[in-house]
Amino acid sequence: MNCDFEKVSNIILAYPLNFKNEFSKCTSVIDELINQLPTDINIQIVATNEGALNQLDNLHPDKAFQTLLLEKWDDIWLRDCLGFINDNKFVKPIYFPRYCEYKNRWNYFKRINKASRKIISHFINKPIIDLPLIWDGGNLVHNNKIGFITSKIVEDNSSFNQEYIEKMIEEKLNITPIIIPRQENDVIGHVDGYMAFVNKNNIAISTYPDMAFLKKDNEYLEQLRLIASMKSINVTRINDRPVDEAIACNCNEFRRKGCFYTAKGNYINNLRINDTVILPEYTLSTKRETDYYNQSNKELYESMGFDVKTVNCDALAQFGGSLHCLSFTY
Repeated sequence: MNCDFEKVSNIILAYPLNFKNEFSKCTSVIDELINQLPTDINIQIVATNEGALNQLDNLHPDKAFQTLLLEKWDDIWLRDCLGFINDNKFVKPIYFPRYCEYKNRWNYFKRINKASRKIISHFINKPIIDLPLIWDGGNLVHNNKIGFITSKIVEDNSSFNQEYIEKMIEEKLNITPIIIPRQENDVIGHVDGYMAFVNKNNIAISTYPDMAFLKKDNEYLEQLRLIASMKSINVTRINDRPVDEAIACNCNEFRRKGCFYTAKGNYINNLRINDTVILPEYTLSTKRETDYYNQSNKELYESMGFDVKTVNCDALAQFGGSLHCLSFTY
């Protein structure tokens, strides 16, 4: 089972220049990320037209890309929409985010699911095994033995009971699933927003500042720490600094202006590539906070022996995700 701390040689990214949605605003983030990738990593790009590929070549003349043109492709969250590599096969769940207004966009996600198979076949070339579960890839962190998944997977697959869901995952992915509660105000429910395995026996878990609006979040993070400790996994704390900033939407399910939040201040959702950690940076409310959180997390990963690179992710965070969500490595 492919996991974050294992040796990888390839990264797949979508290049959103000319996307017919707001993801095109993230093009500069992708360009900055490409500049920070280790030189021995093969970069595989999904783009929508030749103009995007020409810009890539012009901005990165020292890079060699493997490319795939998909005319109607317009998603950047490859971690979520592709699936999981398990030895010689590719296990593909159903990508259908059931939160916010997305739950009314079945035709759109049906198209993305179909097109994502072309990405898998073109770059990865492993037989695709369907897993009949609605499940975003960001809702799994694992160490090849156990995998943490939030209860969003149970909510999204109400036609199955939890025991049957766990059995399917164990059979298809050869890991023991540990389904943990979803934080009650987190409609996305992706565990990679809170946890990331550093190695087989060590997991990084976010810690938040002691602020009134984060009280329930801190209680939740302590619950995650206890669950990991009960599984005899060592815990390292990462200094996240969530911002009380909802993302505007039209679903009208909550009284605030949006039902999910920006990812600004989320450092745990970083990109691990072998001995390198590419860490998101953010512009926080004050210069003091910005300097502290950007620097303290860089120093923390360096103390664990990683070569740390950074990418400003302000433009990316406004869509609710960060570097781990953006990328698929193998």
